Amino acid sequence: MRELPPPPISKDPPRPATAATTATASSMESKRAIKYGTGRHANTELSPQPSEKPEDPLNWPLWKKHLNLLALLSMVALVGVMKTAYISVNGIIAMSEDVSYTAAVALTGAPLILSAVTGMLSMVVAKIWGKRPVYLVSMVLIFWGVTWNTHVRGNLGQNMAARVFQGLGWGAFDTLVLGSIQDTYFEHERQYVIVAHHAVSLLTMLGSPLLGGVASAGPRSFEVQFEIMSAFLSVSVLLIIFAAPETAYDRVLEPEGQSPTISRSQALVPVVTYTKEAALEYLATMKPWSYQASEINMRLILQAPRALVAPTNGLLFAVTILPHAGLWGLAGSLSLLFTPLPFLLSSSSLGALMTGPFIVAAPVGIALSLPIAQRYFRTTVHLGTLAVGGALASVGLLGFGLYLAAAMEMPTDGSAGPSSTPWDLGFLGDRVSLPVASFLLGLLAAGSLALDATTRPVIQRSTAFTSANLAASLRSTADMHGGLACLRSLVVGAFVLGLPSAIVAWDGLKSVALGMGVTQIFVIAAVAAVYWYWDENVRRLDGLVMGLVDLDELKRPSSFFDAD
Repeated sequence: MRELPPPPISKDPPRPATAATTATASSMESKRAIKYGTGRHANTELSPQPSEKPEDPLNWPLWKKHLNLLALLSMVALVGVMKTAYISVNGIIAMSEDVSYTAAVALTGAPLILSAVTGMLSMVVAKIWGKRPVYLVSMVLIFWGVTWNTHVRGNLGQNMAARVFQGLGWGAFDTLVLGSIQDTYFEHERQYVIVAHHAVSLLTMLGSPLLGGVASAGPRSFEVQFEIMSAFLSVSVLLIIFAAPETAYDRVLEPEGQSPTISRSQALVPVVTYTKEAALEYLATMKPWSYQASEINMRLILQAPRALVAPTNGLLFAVTILPHAGLWGLAGSLSLLFTPLPFLLSSSSLGALMTGPFIVAAPVGIALSLPIAQRYFRTTVHLGTLAVGGALASVGLLGFGLYLAAAMEMPTDGSAGPSSTPWDLGFLGDRVSLPVASFLLGLLAAGSLALDATTRPVIQRSTAFTSANLAASLRSTADMHGGLACLRSLVVGAFVLGLPSAIVAWDGLKSVALGMGVTQIFVIAAVAAVYWYWDENVRRLDGLVMGLVDLDELKRPSSFFDAD
């Protein structure tokens, strides 16, 4: 089936096809033979339409597509683990290195900020020279940083340098993998692959502190985590080198009357010919650099930066950033709150506080990313998701801050006794429940992921509205997702660095929770109003900012059904 723009979210009825649209689509169909799938998809029209060349990633056999996906997802998983590796050991680092807690969390915040910069650079470079060289350079940076991190205990400067190398490498795998999936899979194959990508990234980031806290409980602390990562990274490096070829490819229209000649295999288990010639032929497809854009100009270079500042991206950023940054900031500050008296939690216990986000939020995020949930995305569903997600996020933020701040206050009725202080475990008694604190973090994470679930359908609706053809729509979709990831990493890194200074006292935690929780409610209301009243205007502005619509007429210059 041909990929069509999703139903509009506005209250207006769908726009009817014009005569020009019908004529253009008919003329295009008359110039080439329509290609269909194989096996049980024999009656499915392929979207995008592939070329007739075997090196076209859309024509790869299914086993090769999945092997490429495995290589990329293995790096996505390791990047997710690295990002949250220090959540359970920040307090240990601050005490053992005799530095401030802000210096300790900088080991997480600084790489996140750097990943935002390299993520945008990766998108620009990939449009000119392809994705594979960017992946290879990023993989080398990550490998160097992880290996270095196994021998830096006792030296904060070297630890920071190692984390900087890791952050420089994260950006490519944060921003380019979705584009690689779009390059290699047809529309009928792509939906669950995107869900797998989202699930791997989510589960590794939320699950890393659970295992990392246990692994860091010994005398060598966080170094054990990076030794384990190094073992898995060695396998991922081989997969990237030998199983992740270039996916960028320029497709042109087939000559009129040409019939399909490519046989597209759906076999998961390949029939391998073990000969020297076959090995050399396979290795020839693994060149470090095999693609270059046919024309390099400012329009090409500015495609990704323009998508970054598109109005739809601005709205999505506004509605999701406070819960997202709040979760990262509070998770990074767990050691600050629970390592000192009266809690004295170990690294394994601190990691266990992330059980709530893992159990409560991860299923929510994965379920809302499934095709069936995305298929029924309408105005009411969108606004309902914003309301429920915003409510969960605000309850999580307010609940976590107010619950802990209230529990740490001295009672005024004299029940604590004359010798009780806020640092007496006897005074706390049953007033602080760590499972409750973990559950409130889980509500915050669930709200954040519910709001994030609106990202994909909103971006797809915008790009389908403004793009002249399917190829432009897919490209803009990947660019907007990548740009949004860069914006979030930049702000999250700043939150991780700054939040500990604001909540060093329990009153500060209360103030931060109140401020962020109440602000989130107003932001949700404002964004919902914009979507309800000016949704189509926002999409038109997207086209203007990204250079996808006619500047005089504010309409698509040609049909969405043009050739890919």
